[in-house]
Amino acid sequence: MIPLLFFSILSVNISKVNTPPVIDGNIEKVWEEGVSADSFVQWSPDEGKAATESTKVYTCYDDKNLYVAFKCFDSEPGKVSVLTTPRDEWAGDHVWIILDTFGDKNTAYEFCVGASGVQADMKISQDGRIKDNSWDGVWYSEVKVTEYGYNVEMKIPFKTLRFKQGLDEWGVNFFRTIYRKHEDVSWVLTKQSEGMRVSQCNTLKGIQPGKQGLNLEVYPVGLLRYESSYDDTLIRPQAGLDIGWGFTSSQLSITAYPDFAQIEADPYTISLSKYETFFEERRPFFLEKQEVFNTPINLFYSRRIGKKLDYTGYEVPIIGGAKYTGSAGRVDFGVLSAYTDSVVEDSVLLEPKGLYSAGRIKMGVLENSDIGFMYSGVNGDSGSPNNQRAFGIDGTFRTRELQLASEVAKSDSGYAEYMKLDWYAPKFIITGECDNYDKSFDVEKIGYAPWKGRKMYALGAGPRFVNIGVFNTLDVGLGGGQKKEAGDPDWGYWMMGWFSPQFKNNWGGSVSLYRGKSYELDKWFEYSQTTINFWNDYSKPISFWDNIWYYTNGFNYRKMYFADMGTNTFGSSWTVSSSLSLSIELTNTFEWTPKGDSVEISSVLRPTVQYALTKDMHLRVYAEPNTDSHIHQFNALFSYNFRPKSWLYLAFNQTIDNTGDEMDMTDRIAVTKVRYLFFW
Repeated sequence: MIPLLFFSILSVNISKVNTPPVIDGNIEKVWEEGVSADSFVQWSPDEGKAATESTKVYTCYDDKNLYVAFKCFDSEPGKVSVLTTPRDEWAGDHVWIILDTFGDKNTAYEFCVGASGVQADMKISQDGRIKDNSWDGVWYSEVKVTEYGYNVEMKIPFKTLRFKQGLDEWGVNFFRTIYRKHEDVSWVLTKQSEGMRVSQCNTLKGIQPGKQGLNLEVYPVGLLRYESSYDDTLIRPQAGLDIGWGFTSSQLSITAYPDFAQIEADPYTISLSKYETFFEERRPFFLEKQEVFNTPINLFYSRRIGKKLDYTGYEVPIIGGAKYTGSAGRVDFGVLSAYTDSVVEDSVLLEPKGLYSAGRIKMGVLENSDIGFMYSGVNGDSGSPNNQRAFGIDGTFRTRELQLASEVAKSDSGYAEYMKLDWYAPKFIITGECDNYDKSFDVEKIGYAPWKGRKMYALGAGPRFVNIGVFNTLDVGLGGGQKKEAGDPDWGYWMMGWFSPQFKNNWGGSVSLYRGKSYELDKWFEYSQTTINFWNDYSKPISFWDNIWYYTNGFNYRKMYFADMGTNTFGSSWTVSSSLSLSIELTNTFEWTPKGDSVEISSVLRPTVQYALTKDMHLRVYAEPNTDSHIHQFNALFSYNFRPKSWLYLAFNQTIDNTGDEMDMTDRIAVTKVRYLFFW
């Protein structure tokens, strides 16, 4: 039975305190003056049942800060999982809160604290469907492990948040994870079929933040870089500057000569496809509020800015950039501009200077839907081959269970259309997708849409079972579609089926089978594809997973012939202690000849050691032996988060070239980097 609380409480009045609580992990009497919440309910594994352990949450505020305290009771307090991970990695027992500060039932902030004291935070959009953990706020927390469980206290400055001026009702929900039981609980019921929804929050009523002041963030960045290659050694200092100026509902960010030395390199990938590999953004300047510029057709792909040149390995330097994002009522907007320098080698221009820009405006309609307009472009010297522009109009219709997104776009020379349906009801799933790209549609300089001339339709559906027998969830379904690319004389097709169980012991897996017909090199061919994934309980000291992909009679775009191919990625991690973890990942790529002979097995191994000296001080050692490129990498990174949003990094990278007869130690780089926040 679901407690009546979840249907009867729509809002609670938050109290303003004259004497704020001390953030030290002790639940003081002053907390009792604030709003409290209890009677949490499970959303996993037994949706709708009362939580097996008791949790009580207190909230209050003053002119400058919002205060939140969790009192987490545990019948076996000695078994509370205290794992010390890097910031923004969720593991072990933890609690978190979401805040809808605009009352739009669509966007929110999320603040999480583990029993070890490790913080995580993120921005949420599309009613919880999109989570961006690249966002970092200035806030404070303390944890204390007690004889009854543990306490968590948070202090969240209002000037860390963007919020609607004059709005005194914020959406809120509280969550807790009991790690050893695989149990996730929340104050407002969260359904497994939907996931976390901003639109289902309760309301904190009566919040009236005082005047917040300047809200200026200034980050001077200093570096000392050592580089050594075959015939050259260089030691050079560098400096950069990042500035963030926050207003009540908007943010201005400026960067000058940014350096991303602490960012982990992209893993090496072996591509057997005709399309370029898509890489996630990792750089803080571009990650901040990136959801504003996301549209169904990727008209803006920030990895184009400061990209690496494939044929030389040079990285295009970024001179500076600026970004302004915000909200006005139900209108969200964003403008971004970045300027890159040229790359010249031996008097040959490899990459011209470029001014990259993007603009986005999105207006809320109905209860939780929106329509928007997008512009992206890159401009250099007159006649530069990099010059390009694109425009798009998009719209998204949402309910709790359904999302329908679409966009129509135009580049300098062609059009594109896209539509996607996702309907996750309690007892069934329907997904659909269709697109139409002109063969002349081109955004490769500023966006990511490599499917020139493609027309595609796909639909899949099947039942979803929750809390049935040994299954936590069980999804099964059938689907299919048609596809035609530029030059194809007719439509190809595929049919598919899937089976995806998640067991109550936290083991899980999925199997999907494809059968289809396609066209390549003036030839029709039939193919089949099998994908198998499985994993064990992640909360155990030793966990593992395996992903298998096998393609029969497909077209190998690396070898340019028809043959079988496949990959197997196996990974395992060992939590040696609360501070030390070891992991390894091995990817093997298998390629056969048209006659069925094995022609090549390429392996990429990724062992990693991660050690937490304290919750704010971490050492990570990573290697990538590679039998495909025969270029091997070794990386070590020490990071110290010595105050909110202020970091010391010591990074080392060694490249080993084994393409010849001997192993050559090349491209040795060592960097010391300090990033310090001045916060007014």
